Amino acid sequence: MLTIPEQTHNIIEGWIQPRSRVLDLGCGDGTLLNDLIEKKQVDGIGVEISQDMIVKCLGKGISVYQADIDRGLSQWDELSFDYVVLNATLQVIHRPVSVINEMLRVGRCAVISVSNFGYWENRVRILLKGCITNEMRLTGSWHDTPVIRFVCLSEFRSFLYDMGVEVLDARFFLPFDIAVMKTRTPLDNLLVKEAIFMLGRGK
Repeated sequence: MLTIPEQTHNIIEGWIQPRSRVLDLGCGDGTLLNDLIEKKQVDGIGVEISQDMIVKCLGKGISVYQADIDRGLSQWDELSFDYVVLNATLQVIHRPVSVINEMLRVGRCAVISVSNFGYWENRVRILLKGCITNEMRLTGSWHDTPVIRFVCLSEFRSFLYDMGVEVLDARFFLPFDIAVMKTRTPLDNLLVKEAIFMLGRGK
């Protein structure tokens, strides 16, 4: 079975239309953007803060800006892109409201993945160990992890509703990394490990 990151990449590829304009925020080594360029012939640009990751992107021939996305996307005009992607990056940004607003300003659609801190395994780890473990932080100990923000699925959904953002599509990863299209039960916040949303501006 494919891992969640691999499935997430496949879902994003399925959502994005051929030859569209894509901005990938926190693009890392450019793996996703490179796949989109090769498979969907998109006009893609990455944004990354790590010099090492930028070198890897350039080695793949990807156009990439070195920038801190928390400072905004003022270099791009409104609706400059068809899709703006924030994959596996939400947990490390300082100003999520501003970043998501900017994504929906410069893009027609925003694609965001969310790791659910309310997932049952996380709750059990806290109950048994009495602390947030390295597995929950995704990497590193409390003093050197890049993760600064923990969010539950229910919180994120409420946040989108309050912002007036429209959910155009979504996928939810259940135990055993099974991806489903829709889930709306009282146990969502307990059973969903990770989710990925395609968002629109709303009305």
